[in-house]
Amino acid sequence: MNFGFGQAHAKAHLLGEHSVVYGYPAIITPLLSLNNKAEITDSDKTIIESDNFSGTMYQLNYRFSGLYSLLTELLNFFGKPDLTFRMNIKSNVPSKKGLGSSAAYAVAITKAVFDYFDYKGSDQEIFKFSQIAENKNHGKSSGGDTFAVMAERPIFFDSDKDATILRLDAKAYIVVADSGTAGLTSQAVKLVADNYAKDRKKYGDYFREMGQIAEQGRKELIAGDLEDFGGLMSENQRLLAQIGVSTPYLERLNKIAIQSGALGAKLTGGGLGGSIVALSKTLPQAKIIEQELKKSGAAGTWISRI
Repeated sequence: MNFGFGQAHAKAHLLGEHSVVYGYPAIITPLLSLNNKAEITDSDKTIIESDNFSGTMYQLNYRFSGLYSLLTELLNFFGKPDLTFRMNIKSNVPSKKGLGSSAAYAVAITKAVFDYFDYKGSDQEIFKFSQIAENKNHGKSSGGDTFAVMAERPIFFDSDKDATILRLDAKAYIVVADSGTAGLTSQAVKLVADNYAKDRKKYGDYFREMGQIAEQGRKELIAGDLEDFGGLMSENQRLLAQIGVSTPYLERLNKIAIQSGALGAKLTGGGLGGSIVALSKTLPQAKIIEQELKKSGAAGTWISRI
């Protein structure tokens, strides 16, 4: 029996949401404790099962058209458009929380299909196929999430270039907190695009400033200057609020994180809901921040080293 396995993990944007879509850099870190695993085996009919879907590939098209498009392209690539199979997907990456759930699905599925056909695809090939689903899901994807859910360390991502792994000497921790409301990435991307079309100078200046923050953040992170990096995260949050993708509750969680000792805090992902990410220099302080966010109603929290 043929068998294929693929795995990817969650991510958190530390700097550069939205502006990365317009050609500016971003810094994104993997969340290795949250992962997505896909398995594919032979079957006399095609069945796909996951935590939020169970049905045929064609039923998948009505609810998850990005994944349907991805699987169609993968099967065509291997010359097996009519292949029947069973795919099981297990994930503990929360969906619609700005943590890269859709990218993790796409990468895990792509890796599983490659493995099923015993094909040693390159990272660039995995990226190319996974982006089929991401662009379908979000309208316009920078590709940063896809690279990040494949990486083992934080990346500096420039959509005009590539993803560069950042190697840190200093210890640092992030606390991710789920606001309990769904993030609306595609709506947020459209909102920002519409506003940019109406006032290119104003929003262009916002994007340019976010890009400069990400460039400076790369230097601070490599140098281990966590206080300055945290300040850049909070400054990035101010700009995200300016472009209209923050919410009052996200702002409240950020404020609580700062009051609890975080060096910086901001939303992560598309916004209009979803999650925040807060920076801490030590694990004990990260646990204090986590407890305060839980007391304030965060629906879920995770601590990760970067």
